[in-house]
Amino acid sequence: MTKNKESLLLINASPRLKGTSVMLLHRIQRVTGGELVHLYQGEITAVLEKMKSAEKIVISGPCYVNSYPSRVVHLLEEAKQSEMGENQKLYGVINGGMPYVHTHKSGIDSLELFAEQCGFTWMGGFVLGGGAMLDGRALEKHLSSKKVVPAFDAFTQHILEGEPSPDVLYTQAQTPPGIVMTHVFARLLSFLVTRKLKKQGLHPSDKYPCVR
Repeated sequence: MTKNKESLLLINASPRLKGTSVMLLHRIQRVTGGELVHLYQGEITAVLEKMKSAEKIVISGPCYVNSYPSRVVHLLEEAKQSEMGENQKLYGVINGGMPYVHTHKSGIDSLELFAEQCGFTWMGGFVLGGGAMLDGRALEKHLSSKKVVPAFDAFTQHILEGEPSPDVLYTQAQTPPGIVMTHVFARLLSFLVTRKLKKQGLHPSDKYPCVR
């Protein structure tokens, strides 16, 4: 397969177009180039066709219940049934609300398992705890930005070079907060969720706050 600027495919696996998942992909794209596609705004068949012609693939999405959103699972199931290219490299990025890396790592583990079953070469991933607080803002706004920013930029360089990225990049960059900070963090997340619900005319005290 001939190398070119289109050999890298960046897949936004979040329903949001301006969230943290796509922000991280844009940060990667500024260094690596490549094509960015939005999984929730297009047809899975179209994304699969782009995957077939990509030498390197990066999937970035939020962590919902210990993994990526369900549409990602659907994409992987369809990809397993399709004929992908040879020696394709797969990277993963996942971010979640809680600041603990282990809470979201299971999503990365599922991508690694997919790679093994489908003949992809697993190249590693990046887990970002506390990503929900960024709400699409620059990575420099992260609470642990002094360590997280250079770690993520190093991860991006690995993608650019087509090299494996070690887990130690993100595990050493993010130290779990203490008990007090955990309570403060939880209250802050609750406040942000409540504020977003109220903007939609909803309230957490409603019987079904997410359903009109």
